[in-house]
Amino acid sequence: MIEVAIALALVGFLLGSVLVPLQTRVEENQVGTARKALENIRDAMIGFAAVNGYLPCPDATSGGSSNDGIENFSGSFCTSINGAMVVGNVPWATLGVPETVDPWGNRYRYAVIENYARRSPLMFSLGTIVNGALRVCATTACATLVIPSTSDNAVAVILSHGKNGWGAINSLTNTANTAPTSADELENSDNDKDFVYRERTAAGTTAGEFDDVVIWLSRAVLMNRMVAAGKLP
Repeated sequence: MIEVAIALALVGFLLGSVLVPLQTRVEENQVGTARKALENIRDAMIGFAAVNGYLPCPDATSGGSSNDGIENFSGSFCTSINGAMVVGNVPWATLGVPETVDPWGNRYRYAVIENYARRSPLMFSLGTIVNGALRVCATTACATLVIPSTSDNAVAVILSHGKNGWGAINSLTNTANTAPTSADELENSDNDKDFVYRERTAAGTTAGEFDDVVIWLSRAVLMNRMVAAGKLP
């Protein structure tokens, strides 16, 4: 019996030593998949702007036509404008890409400066365009900016709410998941101009839980692509 107990303990130890790294590898692969999807979405948005002269409006997360992948606007303006910005889901159908759902079954969030998604008058002009107002920060306090130059702020931010999915719109129910509890994750779901981009940390750590995957579109990159497409002089 002692030999059996020792053997079982050894098997348990060996399984644990294998399964933990395997789980970590799976999570890393999921994060990589999400990041690649976000990069593809950003490329599609740049292509949309090159053709139309403006970025797409977000897909609204509430209302009669919400969560259908189609951008929501009325006349020349996006719907649900919050100050100088608009937030919702990625409008995948408008972009002509497959339905965008992250590896954990949630929709990707998309925020854009209203001026850059306005139909008329078109704001993509080297003489009239304003700097982006979205800030990508290292923490919710925004004492340290990931994009330090005020002349090259983000005009759009796209993100996945990560494995925990807190604050995201679930793709099956089209309803919001539980709100985040950590300050940095809450910053990425509170519909204001500030977003947090930093390394992942687990719950219970000093920094707090954070597993969001965040990328952005800078003003400089967008202007370069618009000039190359002949939309700007």
